[in-house]
Amino acid sequence: MNEETIDLSKLWQMIRKKMGLIIVLTVLVTMLAGIVTFFFIEPEYRSTVSVFISDERDGNSVSETINDINMYQKLVDTYAEIAKSRTVSEDVIKNLDLTLTVGQFQGMISTSPKGNTQFLNLSVTSTDRELAYKVANQMARSLKVVSRELRGTDIVQILDPANVPGGPSSPNLQMNLAIGFVLGLMLSVFLVFLMEFMDKTVKDPDFITNELNLPLLAAIPFSEDMQG
Repeated sequence: MNEETIDLSKLWQMIRKKMGLIIVLTVLVTMLAGIVTFFFIEPEYRSTVSVFISDERDGNSVSETINDINMYQKLVDTYAEIAKSRTVSEDVIKNLDLTLTVGQFQGMISTSPKGNTQFLNLSVTSTDRELAYKVANQMARSLKVVSRELRGTDIVQILDPANVPGGPSSPNLQMNLAIGFVLGLMLSVFLVFLMEFMDKTVKDPDFITNELNLPLLAAIPFSEDMQG
């Protein structure tokens, strides 16, 4: 059974012949990605406050200590959900006098327990760096208030207050440039192959025999001196 095989050397010749076009298109797409990122995508800032979830309990044995650790880990996961609750959100909105709905506010926040520890990170992302900073710290304070109301005791301790972000967390200019470069390279190579395969003009005797499957009857030599 005859199988068609791709001549890698021929493909490489196609690429070399159109290398200028490939370079130009790749550079243009990369530049376009940079321009869109820099001028059209509004930067967002993230501010994070770290809290410690504790409890006033004395462990009297190794077994109790292990149980306490397991309990704390579950407690941190629980407080990660409480921090995103409507109750905490409404308290933050009220204290900061924000003109946001609860849904809009909850779209700005995220929580992330730090592994199997008693630490919990509360993060706020906004196009306003000052707002991100204020909301993050107020979230921690509101979580303390809700904790006292739920348990009758304060087990939320603010470990690292949030700071005003020094720079945007997104968009990532370097990543977008890299993506633009890869997409530009792929697009330009694809266009080169497409142009080559759609070009059915006779370039040499091999095209007649290999591509058109026709017998070569004669070949007329061409010379620049024959013109004019």
